[in-house]
Amino acid sequence: MHRQLFALIVLVGVLYPQDVRPFEIDVVPRYVNEKRIVVNIQLTNLTNKSLDYLEGFIIERSSTRKLLSEKRLVLAAGYEPSLEKGFSLTSSVAYAVGKGKPNTYEFVISKLKFNGESKIFTWHPKAGYIRVD
Repeated sequence: MHRQLFALIVLVGVLYPQDVRPFEIDVVPRYVNEKRIVVNIQLTNLTNKSLDYLEGFIIERSSTRKLLSEKRLVLAAGYEPSLEKGFSLTSSVAYAVGKGKPNTYEFVISKLKFNGESKIFTWHPKAGYIRVD
């Protein structure tokens, strides 16, 4: 009986896994011409709270994963409307096209603040929310 119950629990967990990601981050590079590339960052809020402030860094890496540059990017500022659950923000950054294999791009959240709170957090996919102030 216990084995059957355990097997049922495991089966339900495999079929209906919980998605605990609070954000969906899409980073899409688009070539404008042979000299310029535009990287579009789209972040969707999946939390139950609205976001008042969101800041991060776009990281450019070579094809061998060597760090080439980091650019600070504020997606949501306190003077703009809050980012509600299910809504997205989009921003773009332009880069020069390098020689050889194409570079890769990644967006990392560095600061976020929920609407109505004074606490500032950072978020990491494996560690979750970390309070920084």
